[in-house]
Amino acid sequence: MTNERTKSVGGYTMRILGVVAIVVGVLAIVSSLAQGNLVGVVLGAIFLAGGVVLVKRSGARTTPRPS
Repeated sequence: MTNERTKSVGGYTMRILGVVAIVVGVLAIVSSLAQGNLVGVVLGAIFLAGGVVLVKRSGARTTPRPS
């Protein structure tokens, strides 16, 4: 079994990797659009979607936890 600390460290790691993937995806889309490269736009969208999934799965809450 994992304790709460292990879950929080994994959540923070997933959140950091998700944000990095989102930034890379957005930059890839913007630069590929400037060059007219469709493959780069698709790869950027894949990075963007993967980053959103990672941030969502990391346990980031938009509402506060009930006390």
